[in-house]
Amino acid sequence: MKVKFNKFAAAIAATLVSVGAFATDSGTGTMAVTASIAEECSIGNTAALAFGQLSVLTNGAASSAASDSLSGGTFDAICTTGTTTPKLRFTSANAGATNSFRLVGADATTFIVYTISESGGTAIAYNTAAAFTGFSADGATKSLSIVGSIAASEKSGKAKQAYTDTITITSSYGI
Repeated sequence: MKVKFNKFAAAIAATLVSVGAFATDSGTGTMAVTASIAEECSIGNTAALAFGQLSVLTNGAASSAASDSLSGGTFDAICTTGTTTPKLRFTSANAGATNSFRLVGADATTFIVYTISESGGTAIAYNTAAAFTGFSADGATKSLSIVGSIAASEKSGKAKQAYTDTITITSSYGI
């Protein structure tokens, strides 16, 4: 019996040693981790060009000599640092075939053409990607200003009604 016990004990010990050796065996590997930041720009936080009530009378009479109407608006723009040549493009929801900024009356047939410019006076061409003063790709949000102008002649003879437009500002880069 003693011989059988020793063989049995040796078999169990050998099994435990081999299981223990297998369980403690280890290996290593590596895994690459990557990320990148793309060129991108964003426009937001817009404040309307609100011309308010337009004056079309001078000294109580209809006149095309009434003064131009001006209004200012702002928007935020940001591009990731290093974005190549950021530019802005401005379009009007009511441009039609004229390719100009136009307010449309509630009657949907009467239009008032207006222009926009940077607050420093640089004219903004319709639907043309162009650099904007003070806008750079440095990862910081820029609050940019534009000025809208309605010439006195555009208001002359227009009917009393509400006029609206929506300007779309599109950012682009690398061009």
